[in-house]
This record gives sequence, structure tokens and C-alpha cells, in this order.
Amino acid sequence: ASSFRINAMSRIKFSAAIILTISATGYAIWSNTSLQKIALPILTMPRPQLTGESCLKALEEKSVNFSRLGNLQGEAPCGIENAVRIEGFSTTDISGPLTLSCGTALSLASWFEDIGAKKVTHMGSYNCRTIRGSNIMSQHSFGAAVDIASINGASLRSDWQDEGKKGKYLKYSAKVACRYFSNVLTPDYNAAHHDHFHLDHGLRLTCPRKPKKQHYRLAKQ
Repeated sequence: ASSFRINAMSRIKFSAAIILTISATGYAIWSNTSLQKIALPILTMPRPQLTGESCLKALEEKSVNFSRLGNLQGEAPCGIENAVRIEGFSTTDISGPLTLSCGTALSLASWFEDIGAKKVTHMGSYNCRTIRGSNIMSQHSFGAAVDIASINGASLRSDWQDEGKKGKYLKYSAKVACRYFSNVLTPDYNAAHHDHFHLDHGLRLTCPRKPKKQHYRLAKQ
């Protein structure tokens, strides 16, 4: 019996070691920034995206005020394919210009239309950097993410927990955003997002994203 228990414990320890090795290897592979740049744009999008000239024509049809930037090259591995500079949307005033991939800009335009956004304050878009606390490149690095601070006077900082109209509107907007973006991070996710929505087209885990403690390191933003 004693020998059986020892063998059983050995098998458990061996299995655990294999799982940890596979997990560490997988994370190391995923941490390769070149792989991320290739893989992330094609992983679990909520809906097919238009690309190239078709995307640009769709922006024009939505009467978005934008300039074509072509393929914007940044410090490797950063950059934006089919980049656009957005000055404004047909029915939505924004707090400042946005530099995004055309596909992300189109998703944003559709989301604004869907939630009836008239005035939006944002906290930026294109930014070559890693996700905080990791060496995985943020979707901001590819123009595939945007941070939203307020919509129609409802502030993420002060109104997210509100039980009235503003809080309900923000929660509704977050839910609708999942139709257009892979990831929607809200103030419920972690302290770093206490004052904004983070919307991106990266690897989808859950949407809106659940609190960080429920996910692996890959999910940290």
C-alpha cells in the first residue's frame, strides 16, 4: 500500500511538471512579438472585417471624416496596416483625432451608431507598447485598440457604478461593444481601467472581460 501511494504521488508530480512545462513553453512562444503581429489580427474576431480599399470605401459611406495614411510603420514590431486618421464621425463628435487601422475605425463607427453616441471623450489609440506587466504587445501597438473615457456625458470614472440612467447606459454600451470588438475591458476588470473602456481586436477570452483574477497571465491588459 505504501509503495502504491508513493507511485501515485510520483505520477501526480510528473503530470504537474508536464503541464507546467507545456504552459511555460506556450507562453514563451506567444511572447514572440513577431508571432503576435501575425496571429492576433486573425484570432476570433466577433465578425468578418473588410480590408483594403473595401474598408476605406465603407468608412466613406458612413461619412467618417478621415485621412488615408497607408501602411504606417513604427518601431518594430509596431505599425498599422491600412491606417487612417479619424477627425470625426458622421453623428459623433470626438475629443480629438484617432489613428487606427481601417477595420478598427469601422468597428468604432458602427458601435457609435448602434449606441447613439453623440459626444465621446477618448484617451488615445495608437501607442507602441507592451501590455502592462508582460512582454506581450498591446493591441494599441497595431492601431487595433482605443480607450473611451465618456459617452454622451456619462463618465466611466464617476458613473460606471451609478444605478441610474448613466450607469445603465454605460453597461449597455459595453455589452453592445462585444458585437464589434473582440475584447471590452471595463472598470470591473481591474484598477488600471477604472476610468475607461478598452476596446480591441485581440484574442477573445470573454466579453466583456471578466475580472483579471479569473484569467491567465495572457489576459492581463
